[in-house]
This record gives sequence, C-alpha cells and structure tokens, in this order.
Amino acid sequence: MRLTVPQPELAEAAKWAARQLPNNPINPILNGLLLEADGDQLTLSAFDGETCTRSHLDADITETGSAVLSARLLADITGSLNKADVTITATDTDATVETGSARFDLATLPRHDYPTLPQIPAHTGTVDGTEFAAAVARVKMAVDPAADGPFAGMSGVRLRIDGDRLELTATDRYRIARHTLPWQPAGAAGEAIAVMPGHVVIDNAKTLAGQTVNLTIPADGRGTAGFATGDRSVTTMLLDPDLFPHRLDRLQKDFQGTAFFDAEDLAVVIRQVATVNDGDKPIWIAFDGRHATVRARDTGSAKARVDAELDGDLADFEAAFNSRWLLEGLAAVTGRVAMELNTPHAPALLHDPDDDTYSYVVIPIRDPHKAKPGKG
Repeated sequence: MRLTVPQPELAEAAKWAARQLPNNPINPILNGLLLEADGDQLTLSAFDGETCTRSHLDADITETGSAVLSARLLADITGSLNKADVTITATDTDATVETGSARFDLATLPRHDYPTLPQIPAHTGTVDGTEFAAAVARVKMAVDPAADGPFAGMSGVRLRIDGDRLELTATDRYRIARHTLPWQPAGAAGEAIAVMPGHVVIDNAKTLAGQTVNLTIPADGRGTAGFATGDRSVTTMLLDPDLFPHRLDRLQKDFQGTAFFDAEDLAVVIRQVATVNDGDKPIWIAFDGRHATVRARDTGSAKARVDAELDGDLADFEAAFNSRWLLEGLAAVTGRVAMELNTPHAPALLHDPDDDTYSYVVIPIRDPHKAKPGKG
C-alpha cells in the first residue's frame, strides 16, 4: 500500500479515530487503526468491539491495499507534522510515514487479526447536524456514564422518532433533559425508540455540526444504529431499550404554580449563594410577592433575592435543590425561563415559555439536612 494525503486531513481523522478507542482493550488488535487505500480514497476505521468509526479522505493512491497501525501512535505522529503532504507506505510487517523533512518507521499490526467491521445500515432519516449537536449539548448533563446493570439505560441517550420530530432524552434519576428537533424521514413517517450509548453520541455530536446527518434507528430499538455525514460515519450497538426508565414520560404535568425568571439572573444568584456550600450541598428557593429568595447554609450562610413573576399559588412555598443540577438546566435556556412547581418534594420543570423544544425536570432534595454531595 502506498498513498499520499494532506497532513491536516490525515491528522484530524487519525485523532478522531484514536479518541474512540479504549485505553486497554481486551484484544490488543483493537488498539489499531485500519487503513484501506482504494481508488482515490483512504478509509480509516477504528473499532472497539461495539462501536465502529470510519473517515474517508481523498488521497493520491499509487498502490492499493490495507494495513493496521497503532491508532494513537499514528495520531501523535501526524499531529506533530507541519502542513505538508504525508506519504504512507505499508507492507504486511512494517510501514513508513514521511514528509519532505521527516520519516517514521513503524511496525504494522497483524491485518488478519483485525475483526470484520459492522456494515453501515441504511439510514432512517436525516437531521441538521448543527441542530443535532445543539440538542445533544442540552441533554448530555443528565447522562449517567457510570450506570450499569438494571440501570444501564441511563448511561445512554434515548432517541425517539415521532413523525417528523426527533426527541433526545437523558436521565440520571435526579433530572430529565429533553430536546426535540425537526426530522426528515427517509420513507413514510413512523415511530421508533432506541437508546444509543451516551459517550458515542456526546463524543461525536460536535463533529456533525454544519452538515446533514443520515441517522439510522431500527424500529424495534435493538441491534445496530448509526449516523453518517459525507466523510464520516459511526456505527454502534444499542443499549437494551427496556433498561431505560420510560415511565419518567408519565411524570405529573399539572403544577401548583409557575415562577418566571430571567435565566441568567437566577443562575447568578444561585452561584452567589452556593459559594458557602462545600460540594453539591442544597440551596433553598422560596417565593414572596414578586421575588424569590435563594439561600444556602453550610460552611457559612448566604441569601439573595431575584426578581420573579409568579403565577398560581406559591405562597409559603420553599424547596431544596442541588445547585449544580439547577445551573446545568438553566444553562440551556437564554432569556426568560419558567420554573413550574407543585410541592416541595415533587419534580420541578424548567423550560422556555416561548419555546417548546426543550424541557428539564429536576428532583428536589427530599431531606436537605441529610443531603450528601451528588455525583461529580
């Protein structure tokens, strides 16, 4: 195999691929990056046993073929080079990476040991990459990467298709973040639900911005899903959809009252009073007339007021919340935000009253005086 490709494109593709791989895979061959040269394209593929990524680069290929190189080593080498054409030559046992001023001699990994890669399934529909990346940014804080066993579904992001809408939902039991965006089905509009590993969605969402994304979601939510743009694709095994807590969709939707704030004003006050807290200790929110009072007490005590427009019966209402969870929900809203409340122990709902695409449910702390720091 022999080919020449521009350094910026090669370095970016190698870096993206290496980032997908585990640090210590059970099978060492999965440390490798598969390079395949054919026609006028170089394809770089990485596979961790469940998730496969592919990048397609235009290249000047003088000898077709394939080789497996250490993904991280290739990423480090190509990232260190100046902008220039990079020539890669490989045999069954060794490879060279060179520019006009530098040369690297490498051992290849056994090509015959590299596993067969999953095929890219036919796409179900398309979304705008920038809108998809924004949706992921709004829900990712509620993914619990450590969830396993019967709670493994909470380590993922649920994707639900309903006609011409795609809804992304994530939850860690303490909050539920949802965002809905337009969806263009490839065929007849229908319904589907799948739970994609959270790290796969989060790690790759930004790379999709500015492009049309072909998304594959199987109707039964099981097996393989994927997303692809013109030059990149990701194929991954789905999480068991039965392990995602779908019952959270049935949380109470009627509220006792609503408080309207400027999102940034409320966030500033929460950050101010939380400075006296050691870790994720609670803050309290109470309402009086046209204001809300936010207070905290831990290493010291603090209290601050913020303007609020109240609708409904919130007299004598006070509830305790994890300050970080509130701030992360508020970060997704600009301008006016509505906080819908029922009882001090019932979930509160944050949303933009003028935009129904995003909602964030947060659970109050039931016994704030015994509260322990939340997950970091």
